[in-house]
Amino acid sequence: MNTNIGRFYQKYSGKNQRKEHVRMRIGVELEEGVRLLLERTQPIERVEELPLERTRGRILAEDVFSPMDLPPFDRSPLDGYAVRSADVAAATSEAPAKLRVIGTECAGDYFAGHVGAGEAVNIMTGAAIPAGCDCVIRQEDTDDGMPFVRIFHPARHHDNFCFQGEDVKKGTLLLRRGEKLSYVSIGVLASLGFTRTRVYTPPRILLLNTGSELIEPGEQAGPGQIYNANRYLLETRLQELGFSPKVLPACRDESASAARVIAEALPEADLVLTTGGVSVGKKDIMHEVLQLLGAETLFWRLLMKPGMPMLGAIADNKPLLCLSGNPFAALATFELLARPVLSRLARDESLVCRTGEGIMQSDFGKPSPKRRFIRAQCKNGFVDVSRGNHSSGAISSMLGCNVFIDIPAGSGGLRQGDRVRLVWL
Repeated sequence: MNTNIGRFYQKYSGKNQRKEHVRMRIGVELEEGVRLLLERTQPIERVEELPLERTRGRILAEDVFSPMDLPPFDRSPLDGYAVRSADVAAATSEAPAKLRVIGTECAGDYFAGHVGAGEAVNIMTGAAIPAGCDCVIRQEDTDDGMPFVRIFHPARHHDNFCFQGEDVKKGTLLLRRGEKLSYVSIGVLASLGFTRTRVYTPPRILLLNTGSELIEPGEQAGPGQIYNANRYLLETRLQELGFSPKVLPACRDESASAARVIAEALPEADLVLTTGGVSVGKKDIMHEVLQLLGAETLFWRLLMKPGMPMLGAIADNKPLLCLSGNPFAALATFELLARPVLSRLARDESLVCRTGEGIMQSDFGKPSPKRRFIRAQCKNGFVDVSRGNHSSGAISSMLGCNVFIDIPAGSGGLRQGDRVRLVWL
């Protein structure tokens, strides 16, 4: 045994193994598995300050109050003439009011004078309303003349008048800590002069695929070898959800090697996802890997298909989800269990899959002795089951699917017109 491996075993074996490992639950409902994981998952506390343009989709780490009124001055909502309402109260097309134009003000300019009786200022959208004026006449209601303008319609006090602070008052609580920043909230922050804001850092995710049979796309496959689809399936799914996982090199079915790889990367992780090695075969190594890590196994086996042999554990106070090596099983358990964990870590409720109902558009005749999730497409409330292979190792039949159908244990086949429970992806 070389020195590095010796140190590894000294740190992660023997006395360092947690006694809680023997208390794991075997065979739990999906909801119980989620509950066990969430009980031991804490939201990320790390905070960073970023420029606004880099905060889309991030979670605010502070309450944000307005530092100013918005708009910061009374302004015109349209192009026209700023006037005193008393001067145009009787204006008609037959008897227009005639006012002397004493200035022109565009947005960004400022008319410093005072508008008196019989006077007007030609004003553009967004410009500050001059002192002495209490309304704005639309340009279309004038002859747009110079140096005198004729007004063909009357106006009342504060017609076409945007008040200082009518959008946002100084000191208003704009956004609360924990809100997810969108293009709208970022636009509001920019309108108030913010250039940066404090947000929570996203979870650091490790992804490790195990299996001596795995090779990378582009390599020449030998007898018994397969391409590592799980890596790309889960890595890109995580990216779609807004995360940048650290992908560890695929690991052979060797317990010590896999445990060492995880242990070395664990200090820089908030969540570990693995695929493969979770069943009862000779090469199903993850049980021993968790022992070597001194991890606490929360549960093994879910009372559902696909993904039944999943392991849920805590290592160094961090959730460790060991998913099946079968691609669809790995995807299903990722959607149903990893996403709630990610939601808790990231403080982002939108990460949890939505549920709903739909009506079967066709039959699915296979009975479901166990609770089962099958891939399907839902459009306008009607559900069509994928026509491809529904085994846990098949992935191509997931193409075009946007829901899982949640079939209760003990169900017979589904029939056209049946109302079914859906998990939206």
